[in-house]
Amino acid sequence: MESDVTMTVTDPDGVITALVIGVEPSLDADVVAGVLAAVAPGRNVRRRLAQAVVERPGVLTDGRSPAPRVVGILLIALRRAGAVRVSAPVCTGCGKPLNTFQRRGQDWYCGVCGPTPTRCVGCGNTRKITSRDRQGRPRCHGCPPDDDGDPIQILIEVIRAVDPDLAAAAATDAVLAVTSRASERRRLAWALQDHPELLTGAGAGAPAPSVLRLIDALIGAGAHGIVRPPCPRCGRVITLSKTLDGVRVCRNCRAKSRAETCSRCGVHREPATRDEHGNPLCAHCLSTDPVNQETCSGCGRRRPVSVRTGDGPLCGSCRPVATMICSICGRSAPAVISRLTGKPCCNACLQRRARCSSCSSLCH
Repeated sequence: MESDVTMTVTDPDGVITALVIGVEPSLDADVVAGVLAAVAPGRNVRRRLAQAVVERPGVLTDGRSPAPRVVGILLIALRRAGAVRVSAPVCTGCGKPLNTFQRRGQDWYCGVCGPTPTRCVGCGNTRKITSRDRQGRPRCHGCPPDDDGDPIQILIEVIRAVDPDLAAAAATDAVLAVTSRASERRRLAWALQDHPELLTGAGAGAPAPSVLRLIDALIGAGAHGIVRPPCPRCGRVITLSKTLDGVRVCRNCRAKSRAETCSRCGVHREPATRDEHGNPLCAHCLSTDPVNQETCSGCGRRRPVSVRTGDGPLCGSCRPVATMICSICGRSAPAVISRLTGKPCCNACLQRRARCSSCSSLCH
């Protein structure tokens, strides 16, 4: 029989379900499976969850940290699913059962014990900090940041200075669409007031991602003077979702900066995970590892899972593909929706290659 440690890798769902039902026999296995799918959708997350619960199964009944965040989320979800013997997460500071929690390291806290008291630059008292001023200094609830005016009005003025043809109403709608809190609008206003060039191509230096969201919203609203920033590494005008060396870069450039040699196949690329010894593994070796493969409900072979259905997992060969009119060749054939164009593309056209206008390489 496999050890608990091995089972956390090969069958994390079974390990977690058995431990939960051992504490809460009234819960059905299907209910536990549904909770797991909601709180830990990824297989690696479920493995970490299983390992944490196996190492200290008492967390299910006492709710005490230290433990990974996903353990606390599991406890809350099980309670909502009807569990009575399973404990809610317990505040490390005061011991109060929690429905939501904050984290410091591996410990969880309630809203009172969680925030670390800090000296307020306004009154000088050591209190819970609720905001920060323009210089990033902490302020308590009684000492809000200095009022520089309505942040929405400041943003409209900056935006219309760059693009006078854009209506104030359109600028207001864009600001409201990308920010939900007054503090977020205030930080956005401070950033653009100090550096309006962020709206005209220098957005890679944005101090907050809301600047990039605002640029997209303004261009979508018809602004012509606003410019989407290129990636400072590769020069492509693409979503800058990562940070590297203090600037915002595209996902591909961040991946290249983190590339390592895969310990299994030797390819040099960003690791998808690490093995039990901490050595890097690429995405291909992760998906083809027998531990990560499952029995396909279509062909019965043990292969990487391509899609999950109500009847079970399917491999790439058995995955159903819709027949559509290809937007490139016009044929009716099995096709997928292209992530680049958002239109149907058949398998043959997916393999077509064209010369890139930027680097002159032949690419798919």
